[in-house]
Amino acid sequence: MKNECPQCKSELKKVIFDVGYGVNVESLHCEKCGFNITNDNKLKKAISSLREQMAKEVKVIKVGTGLGVRFPNEVVKSFALKQGGDILMKPESDGIKLVVGT
Repeated sequence: MKNECPQCKSELKKVIFDVGYGVNVESLHCEKCGFNITNDNKLKKAISSLREQMAKEVKVIKVGTGLGVRFPNEVVKSFALKQGGDILMKPESDGIKLVVGT
């Protein structure tokens, strides 16, 4: 059975996307218009695996009279962090959540 793109009616082809850190996810891709279909469970599994791969232990350092952490280069690049940029720090029941670009 031929998979058809819902946008342009061209044939969808199976492709493997490298989402980084050695994590791949299979999708159906339209070469004509760029439309993609990815199974929700496969995508959730890939995102979970990617998060595990990106997890890094960092040291708390002294910054002036306070404390800070140094972000590894791969995290800086992945989230496009810039000096002077804003990050929201949200206390949660199981730790601290950092939200970039608030």
